Amino acid sequence: MRSLPLFLDPASVRCVVVGGGEVATRKLRTLVETGVNCRVVAPVLHHELAQLVDEHSLDCERRPFKADDLNHVNLVIAATGDKDVNLEVHRLATEAGVWINAVDDAKHSSVIFPSIVNRDPVTVAISTAGHSPTLARRLRARVETILSSGIGRLALYLGERRPSVTKELADTALRRDFWDSVLDGSVPDLVEAGRIQEADEVFEDSMRGIRGSRRQGLVSLVGAGPGDPDLLTLKALECLQRVDVVYYDNLISDEVLDRIRRDAKRVYVGKRRGIEGMAQQVINQMLISDAQAGLRVVRLKGGDPLVFGRGGEELDALKSAHINFEVVPGITAASGSAAFAGIPLTHRDVAHSVRFITAQVSTMSSDIDWAELAGEQQTLVVYMGLSELAAITRKLVEHGMDETLPVAVVSRASYQDQAVVTGTLNNILDRVESSSVSGPTTIIVGRVVAFVNDLSKDS
Repeated sequence: MRSLPLFLDPASVRCVVVGGGEVATRKLRTLVETGVNCRVVAPVLHHELAQLVDEHSLDCERRPFKADDLNHVNLVIAATGDKDVNLEVHRLATEAGVWINAVDDAKHSSVIFPSIVNRDPVTVAISTAGHSPTLARRLRARVETILSSGIGRLALYLGERRPSVTKELADTALRRDFWDSVLDGSVPDLVEAGRIQEADEVFEDSMRGIRGSRRQGLVSLVGAGPGDPDLLTLKALECLQRVDVVYYDNLISDEVLDRIRRDAKRVYVGKRRGIEGMAQQVINQMLISDAQAGLRVVRLKGGDPLVFGRGGEELDALKSAHINFEVVPGITAASGSAAFAGIPLTHRDVAHSVRFITAQVSTMSSDIDWAELAGEQQTLVVYMGLSELAAITRKLVEHGMDETLPVAVVSRASYQDQAVVTGTLNNILDRVESSSVSGPTTIIVGRVVAFVNDLSKDS
């Protein structure tokens, strides 16, 4: 994040607005509406600003800005319309340790005014770190359509009942489950409709149902997809927001990790090529132990949890220990890589089936039927095969595959630096070596590659 969002108590803010034009008026209106203690310094006042000063009985001095105007304030708004004056205000404010908002000048601002959606006491603030106020306003408009006019009443209703719930439900996790169940039920609609008595009845029924109960643990095997957080399923997002502890692999992107509930525990259990990772039995036992303790656990895996992710082994362990579990599928690497490369995995004219293999299995196991893998009318997808590309292409040709068959190497599919290198079995190695391809890769072999429509930024 380039900005740290904070919500300040207006009573703690002492502000001076430097400037008397329309821009200063807009800033002042926002400040006084929230209850900030403001005064104004400007030689000339816009008529609307003068009206605000009179309506709110604000201190106002009709003169140019002076250095001692920063005495006894912790925020200054530089909105004079004169760049030199605003820069001087910035210099003096920085020296004095006073927060400054220089209007339309993010470079010389320590504070930026966000675009605000107000559903008191619910407040949503949106900022682009000063890059695009227009975009911020557009985003605000979208949020306005999502938040109902009665959401503030709901927040007040829940706040009034929070002390009694905290007293009744001492267990933090159980209390969080209760609040989730309330918000997922009919209480919000009843409160927003003003039907408080009915809402109270439903609320008390929910409380009686959970009072004295023991929280049941749950393990969710969640597929994170190829990396782009927008490709997470709605179910996956729900799991990440309700989780107590997350065990995640090496291929999980930072952007996906950002979707996890902030106070959830995160445990890295990934394995990297050539680096000893946590033993699978140890991972299994941690999942079991946490679930037995009544926690909501997410085992977060890249792609789909049951495709080359040892999800089956974890399911067996959970079943044997009688642990409640669920599987949340994700977009697997094969589908993600093909989609971002614009390659159909099947095509009625050239490919009637798809085969998925891993590079480790394909090169280390002696019982692989390479002749079958080299068959016609199919697409072969190799997971994590970059380091074994030479061996894979050699064995396929040795077992009868046409050396001119198209090949695509897709790197970091769905990431900003995704890349696709195409060629044939006899030249793809040279093309990859001369490229900048790195990171997680998927190799796609078959005539479907001829339909490539590279959607990457680099090729």
